Amino acid sequence: MVTIRYEIVEHDGGWAYKVDDVFSETFLTHDDALAAAEIAARHHELPGSTEAIEFQDPAGRWHEQVASGFDRPHTRVVDTPGVWRADESPAAEPRRPLQTILVLAGLGLAIGYLLRRH
Repeated sequence: MVTIRYEIVEHDGGWAYKVDDVFSETFLTHDDALAAAEIAARHHELPGSTEAIEFQDPAGRWHEQVASGFDRPHTRVVDTPGVWRADESPAAEPRRPLQTILVLAGLGLAIGYLLRRH
């Protein structure tokens, strides 16, 4: 399975996360960039809907296939210890998959409840 790396880096006078060579927006603090990277990484792993897709290969031939909404990459937030500024502290341990599922399920229930009430 593919692993997508979200790396915390100094960028444009602040902090950002990057995936491959693409940078996020710049954040004032290391902790803000780390939190944003963790949120983006968790969202990247969320299942979507299964869809029929069409694509063209390099030879110009068209193909059809079904892309499973559950075929999501694994993500990893990479943070180098000792990089953050003296007035900041490292973030807590990342959540385990079951913790993430429980948090997202609770969030979904809360949103559903609020939408039904309005």
